[in-house]
Amino acid sequence: MTDERVSRRRFLGRGCRRAAGLGLLPLVGCAAGETGGGRLAAGAGSPFPRAGYPLLEVGGGHREIGLQIARAMGHEIGPFLDRSALFRGCLAFLRRNEGRRRVQEFAAAARARFPRFVAEVEGMAAGLGLPFLDLFAYQCKNEIRELGREAGCSTLVTWRPVRLGILGHNEDGSVDNAPAMFLLRVSPPSGVEFLTLAYPGLLPGNGPGFNSRGIVQTTNYIRPRRVARGIPRYLISRAVMEARSLEEAVALATTSPRAFPFHHNLCDLGPRGRCLSLETHPARWDMLEIAGKYLHTNHFLHPAMLGPGGKPVLDRPYQSSLTRYAVLRPRFGPEFEVTGRGSLLSLLSLHEGRPYSPCRHPRGKVRGITLGTAFFVRGERRMVLYEGNPCRGRRREVSL
Repeated sequence: MTDERVSRRRFLGRGCRRAAGLGLLPLVGCAAGETGGGRLAAGAGSPFPRAGYPLLEVGGGHREIGLQIARAMGHEIGPFLDRSALFRGCLAFLRRNEGRRRVQEFAAAARARFPRFVAEVEGMAAGLGLPFLDLFAYQCKNEIRELGREAGCSTLVTWRPVRLGILGHNEDGSVDNAPAMFLLRVSPPSGVEFLTLAYPGLLPGNGPGFNSRGIVQTTNYIRPRRVARGIPRYLISRAVMEARSLEEAVALATTSPRAFPFHHNLCDLGPRGRCLSLETHPARWDMLEIAGKYLHTNHFLHPAMLGPGGKPVLDRPYQSSLTRYAVLRPRFGPEFEVTGRGSLLSLLSLHEGRPYSPCRHPRGKVRGITLGTAFFVRGERRMVLYEGNPCRGRRREVSL
């Protein structure tokens, strides 16, 4: 694919129309393989796009991928960055001598291990008319200021050998992201295509997604006690999206040196595919294979990542994560029967514990919101996404 060209191949089911512009494919009451539509995610006073998250297809070289994203979504990404206090904070950090040196160190570590993904940031910065280091600093927003403390993500998994395998994930973030989120399908030089829910101005991979090899990734933010020198976490989650196998996904997710912790939910959608919980930290990592029910929010849970008596020694659990875990854990017990996506959706839609409930809604100074709820089922090469809050979101299906 040549520079500045986005694939025009029809991606939606019959009955959906393309939008005018550079490869933007809206889903307005339509989903891949279906022409029905649920309730709109947007309503009176809703921060979500009334027509749903746009779907963008890009491909080619890595710099071209970043450039295409910026030119197709610049009308949303540019204003988002202009009003983003997080972006302004990253720029303020960058303008200090010590801050600039640290960002340059992060960029050097990323370029040494993943130069192709740094090229995507370069292309996106060029398309947005920003200096590279300004946009790269935003890729390091968690490392710079440990941002996102009020948001978080909740993941429920039922994965049994041969039998039912379902992963349900609430993707939580700041309400400021809601108007500018989009779905992104990428055809990179590796040949491993992937589809993900993407954040404005960030490399794809942090939101829930899967690839043409059937590898699923969803992530949970972990608040650290310290930030190390190494590769920023968004570069690592981007790399995982092109994994050809579950083993390769683990190898990429445990890349060293790393600057920040992360929790990766990694699954193989093959008929007998496995599902893994992978907790990573600059000092060490641990992996558990899921066989049965599993719950994770935004703090370390693996015994190997905890200190004596189960005390946190590597991370700093915060109120949102602890509250959601306390709400979901007793309900997702042995007596809870999982018969399909709807079973997990009922739990992920709970409002107990507001404003830190599993289904997040902004309240007062708490800006966290559930941006979407994604489901993946073993044996199905698709993502079922409830746009916005799962309690009232619109169901969409997207596939490769």
